[in-house]
Amino acid sequence: MRPVLTLMIAAALAHAGCIAVSSDRIVAGDISPVVPLFRSLDAATLVGFSPLPGTQRILTKRELAALALRHHLVISGDNDIRDLCVERDVRSITGEDIKAALISALDGVDANLELIEWSGQVLPAGRLEFTRAGLSKPPIAAPESPVVWRGKLIYDGRRSASVWAKVRITAERTIFTAAESISAGSAIRADQVKSAQVKRFPFAASSLDSLDAIAGKIARQSILAGHEFVLATLQDPKEVNKGDQVHVSVVDGAAALSLSAVAGSSGKKGDTILVHNPTTGRNFRAVVEEKGQVIVRSSPGE
Repeated sequence: MRPVLTLMIAAALAHAGCIAVSSDRIVAGDISPVVPLFRSLDAATLVGFSPLPGTQRILTKRELAALALRHHLVISGDNDIRDLCVERDVRSITGEDIKAALISALDGVDANLELIEWSGQVLPAGRLEFTRAGLSKPPIAAPESPVVWRGKLIYDGRRSASVWAKVRITAERTIFTAAESISAGSAIRADQVKSAQVKRFPFAASSLDSLDAIAGKIARQSILAGHEFVLATLQDPKEVNKGDQVHVSVVDGAAALSLSAVAGSSGKKGDTILVHNPTTGRNFRAVVEEKGQVIVRSSPGE
């Protein structure tokens, strides 16, 4: 019989409406407009804990009578107190709320942000928080595609609820493309590079941002005319290439000598390469110091 009675009470209260509270605690100030008996209490007096957002709590007449007794309030009649329905005050997050939080998360980055769609759940008052870690990236080939940015609403100081937004984020960027086809292994000349202004996702992997970052580099693979230069397709030129004539410095303690030789392999500064002495016909190893120069140290620590 009791479950049936509880359902009847809940249905009647739902019909009558619930008291909406704005925090995780129900205080006397929340219920005193409905139950005048509690107007004499300090508005901040704790009555109980609020239900979770989207749920309801029934403060029974018995609970309220016990509260009145604790605070020495006199109940003059049955009409002074009654069962109360309490719920959290919630609202739908607006597009303006979401966009303001997203712009804040851009942290000053010069970009155009278009809000397309967002999570429509109703939530209590709180602070929207988005970070770059929650931002998806569009495909490299389609940088203007919408992406999902996941965030959260923080409320009651410690609780949070997940939220999301579908956005399109673009920024004007300068890119560099091949003015003509370039074969693998070739050094790239400045006249083989041209620039263009395009719309790009601003947080893509770092791209080449100047002519100086491209001219003089070596193409790791063939680059077709019109294709963009990207870091992965370029490498620094080697100070010594296989077959180059090199100047060899040999250091042995305080003694030093020099000779001319031929590089048997290629290397950058600091690399150890194979060197051929055409006079003796012997091969030995040396360390690249700079363009066209290598060194052999015979004594450790020198």
